[in-house]
Amino acid sequence: MHFGIVKNNEDLLQLGRVKVKVFGFHDNIKTEDLPWSQVMMPANTPAISGQGHSVNLAQEVLWKEGEVLPDGVTVGDVKVVGSLVCGMFKDEEQQEFMVMGSLPTKTDGAFDNNGRVRSINPNADEPTGTYEPTSAFKPVYPYNNVYETGSGHVKEYDDTPSAERIMERHMSGTQYEIQPDGSKIERIVRDNYQLVVGQDTLEVYGDVRVIVSGHADVAVAGNLTASVTGNIAADSTGDITLKATETGKKIILDGEVSVTENLVVEKLTTTSNSTTPIELDTHKHTHDGSNWTQNGNTSEPNV
Repeated sequence: MHFGIVKNNEDLLQLGRVKVKVFGFHDNIKTEDLPWSQVMMPANTPAISGQGHSVNLAQEVLWKEGEVLPDGVTVGDVKVVGSLVCGMFKDEEQQEFMVMGSLPTKTDGAFDNNGRVRSINPNADEPTGTYEPTSAFKPVYPYNNVYETGSGHVKEYDDTPSAERIMERHMSGTQYEIQPDGSKIERIVRDNYQLVVGQDTLEVYGDVRVIVSGHADVAVAGNLTASVTGNIAADSTGDITLKATETGKKIILDGEVSVTENLVVEKLTTTSNSTTPIELDTHKHTHDGSNWTQNGNTSEPNV
């Protein structure tokens, strides 16, 4: 078994091959002269017809003279340290190196194994929603299984006893977490859109709370039905408008109507004790809960 460092992962054939500088064998060979090495995949990856995982070994990159460097970086600093790999040569001439795996160690004093494995949460200080539950992040080494990409996308499958958890996170901060009791917390840092081509059903055994800081619009192409076994309360600091926009359509109040403040009616149709309808004229009428008033005079409504 031999060890080396990945110097190039930009395979022109895009087959997942890498160039490896094998310690003790390629010390004096330039990167461009290194042969391409095949990477052995684990048995849970078919590695055929696009199935399974891709090869994600990192290559070593050094800053070059004349490049525009970021703040705090000087010529000669290492930009990316290549993956440390192990493998074996397939030929006696020791030219065809087969990569069998990578080895997380320490790079410049830093652990290569993901910090989340060691209970380090790099996102612990992020702001949360006003009503957002607390994260169940309490991993104990070595139970947390972490996968992280170069840009910062992360998946966690945490098997820590009594803290079992699944988390998937986008580099922007959008994420979801499934907690030990099965609760799910979603955080979306920008817009959210969901398309359901078929039917959609939401069944909730407990309470539902919807908090909207901006406006809320509901557009229904068909009928809208609300069935409530209890009371309906609508509190508004502004006007509440019920409007039937099509000619001949009605707004029907079926049951007793109680008015605690003045009721302003532009046009009202009501009934007396008989079934004969009583039409009010188009003047403004105000009902204060006990008496009808028209144009400032107290009297019965005009017939």
